[in-house]
Amino acid sequence: MDAGGTTTRALVTTLAGRRVGRARAEGANPNAHGAQRAAEHLAEAVGGALDAAGRGARGAVSAAVVGLAGVSSLREEQVREHMERALARAGLPPGLGVFTGDDEIAFASGTPVAHGTVLIAGTGAIATRIDERGRTRSADGMGWLIGDEGSGFWIGHQAARETARQLSRGGPLSPLARAVAKRVIPGRRPRDGQEHLSQEHARDFARTLTAAAPVTLAELAPLVSRAHALGDPAAEVIVEAAAGHLAHSVHQVRAPGERLPVVLAGGVLAGSEPVRRALTRKLAVGTAGSVVAMAGCTAGGAAWLAALRAGAPEDDHRLHAVFTRPERDHGRDPADRPAQALPR
Repeated sequence: MDAGGTTTRALVTTLAGRRVGRARAEGANPNAHGAQRAAEHLAEAVGGALDAAGRGARGAVSAAVVGLAGVSSLREEQVREHMERALARAGLPPGLGVFTGDDEIAFASGTPVAHGTVLIAGTGAIATRIDERGRTRSADGMGWLIGDEGSGFWIGHQAARETARQLSRGGPLSPLARAVAKRVIPGRRPRDGQEHLSQEHARDFARTLTAAAPVTLAELAPLVSRAHALGDPAAEVIVEAAAGHLAHSVHQVRAPGERLPVVLAGGVLAGSEPVRRALTRKLAVGTAGSVVAMAGCTAGGAAWLAALRAGAPEDDHRLHAVFTRPERDHGRDPADRPAQALPR
């Protein structure tokens, strides 16, 4: 299972990597959605995948791995109980499911080696050093309120702030501000008169965003990439700043001169070519000699780790490729692209 902030993907496979069941639900990060809602989404995805796998699937499961965004929240007993009960409601035997970080399964989806670095930039953002396929050191991943710099939330937040500034000034809006305002307050325009100054239009925009769940700011991030393609200077600044924050997080967890692989994962890096290109350029400064690759199917990475727990050989790179290959039907998710080296 890949339980992220926006989407939860559950995948059931055989030990040979054949996919026999899968399902999706909304995000299951307890920090973003609360423990109860996160548990409901996790149970929905896991139960749906087991149902799709057919009769007898629940009794045949030999290992399960949940890559959970916000996994540190499981240190709170109440949160852990919610998530463990979710697996039980879905039909997994008690104690069978192992919770790990979404960064660990993302790394596993991008490379079969046991050591390196993974950067996830989706709704949130975290860079993690991986040793023996487990997290040993991380940078950022502090959540939307005080961290996750360069993430979808952070990019969307910067876009919203820029839009509020332009609305407050009045006058023509840039492509970015126009797109964001249209998304947040469609059809609302400032009217003439002292009681309807441009600042009030900006406050209307701000009030609407404030009333929404904070995580919805991440939905504005794609608008930055589109405005960047139109040459919007504000979008260009946001893209470069996001890439700079993400590169800094990567360098924080790597030793000088090391050549271990770097795996890039998450919806921002999979879906935003401007951010990915800027990040790759910035990473080249401190990762010379390292393979920089996009993650493969992250739910497949979790399934591969589960297969290793069930006895699959860890040195079989062909088997790893089978588990982490991209989904090819039911619509292709941008996070499920094949693992591939990026140009340096």
